[in-house]
Amino acid sequence: MRKTWVKRDNIYYKPFYKQKLKLTLIGVIGMGILFFVYQLVYIKLVGQEDTARSDVQHERAHQKAGAELANANGTAVNRASPWGDTKFAYVEKIGSYERKILRGIRLSDLDRYSERPQAVSFRCLASGREIPWHWVNDDYCDCPDDGSDEPSTNACQQGRYFCRFQKRHNTGRGMDLFVPSAWVNDGVCDCCDGSDEWLTSVAAGLPGACRNICKTKYFL
Repeated sequence: MRKTWVKRDNIYYKPFYKQKLKLTLIGVIGMGILFFVYQLVYIKLVGQEDTARSDVQHERAHQKAGAELANANGTAVNRASPWGDTKFAYVEKIGSYERKILRGIRLSDLDRYSERPQAVSFRCLASGREIPWHWVNDDYCDCPDDGSDEPSTNACQQGRYFCRFQKRHNTGRGMDLFVPSAWVNDGVCDCCDGSDEWLTSVAAGLPGACRNICKTKYFL
């Protein structure tokens, strides 16, 4: 009869605590899981702290910008809502209804800037970031990608100010007329209707600081 050699480990039962390789492997896996969970918790806490710090920094910058704007034109800045201060909005009849429109917005984006009592946040048009409504037109850029939270001010370098007068074909087609946000209230009339220099006329109580040289509302 031929003899067959069998390992002793296969003959005798070996307690689990003596199986060093398995214990080492389980320990390494357990430490890896604990480290991963720790990293997730740490990142979450750091994110919350950064968010809180960002909010505080924004409020400080908001107060500073508001004070500078108030000193520039001698008026107080409303910090509750961009709709509460008439200098940031005008009323225009669209169809059979009168709508309050924020200065400098594109009319195709009107619904995104609509005044709704239940609205508590504004979503940046490019990034989709949500910010409180009272951060809109507070002279501090919270949507740096497109400046959509500052349609009426020159706080954002990438922002666009859409002139109130928009030259359109009688079918409604046409290109949007806009100027860079940096040109808003700089003392130079860039829009043909002078709507980019709204702050000067509001502060002085005049109908308009710039002469309206727009020729026609529609072209063929």
